[in-house]
Amino acid sequence: MPIDELTALTSKERILLYLSEFTNMDERFELPSGLTQESVSLGTGIQRKHLSQYLKDLLGDGLIQERKAHIQGMRQRMNGYYLTPGGLSIAKNLRAKVEQCVVPVHNLGKVTEMKVADIDDLTSHHIKLCDIVCEAISRGSLDMSDLEDMERKRREAVESEDEDTETYRRALQTAWNDGKVTATERFLVEELRKHLKITEEQHRALELEIVKRLAMDHMEFRRIYRTVLEVALADRIISGPEEEILEGLRRVMRISRKEHEELLKEVETAICGPHLNEKDLLKEAMRLVRDQVGE
Repeated sequence: MPIDELTALTSKERILLYLSEFTNMDERFELPSGLTQESVSLGTGIQRKHLSQYLKDLLGDGLIQERKAHIQGMRQRMNGYYLTPGGLSIAKNLRAKVEQCVVPVHNLGKVTEMKVADIDDLTSHHIKLCDIVCEAISRGSLDMSDLEDMERKRREAVESEDEDTETYRRALQTAWNDGKVTATERFLVEELRKHLKITEEQHRALELEIVKRLAMDHMEFRRIYRTVLEVALADRIISGPEEEILEGLRRVMRISRKEHEELLKEVETAICGPHLNEKDLLKEAMRLVRDQVGE
């Protein structure tokens, strides 16, 4: 059957066909969301666990390029994948071959032989060549009603994936909430990652985002805590009630005891002058005596 020409396309060819929809990506600072691993997986019907190896092979062949960039609609930078000039040349030939394939299409109970290039004109929204190939591979046939329904299915798949990513983000945020992740928390998070099919690249990007935010929050907490110490030491002494308030604040802001001591020393030095040990005090006393005698 002619449809075999579509179902016989290799995974690498499907990736090239999918990426052929995106051109002039080198010139863009922000890349489309369709160029992430997750989107390529969704658009080609290739499972993520296999996709990374195919992308690695295509990178090695010089047919695609990998670039970490800002991705449209996403908060963190991620790797995007697009065709090199060599990859685009091969993809153009592949597109021409696919477009000229004549396949049987089911529509309202009838079967009509038509070129793949003509199918898009019969649908109410744009159908990509890779969509048609994926539909042929997954179902073994082409049906206009199914092709019309592809956009809705894709939206639902994207929404479901966004929900899974947000669920994982919250779990990761909870694990990092105290500034460190225990072995047990790491194990549970990893199991959740596998269950939700979150890629390692996604995990690294999300974790980096969370850690950076925590670091920024911690620096802000240090600044606030230091200001409170300055107020408490305005009279050069911290009283009992003030100690209790500071201890509560230290715990809430996750300021370690070591950091507290460092900040306290900084503030005391700024307000009261540097601390002097016994030898320093003796030297200071001798200097004062000499100054008095000299007068």
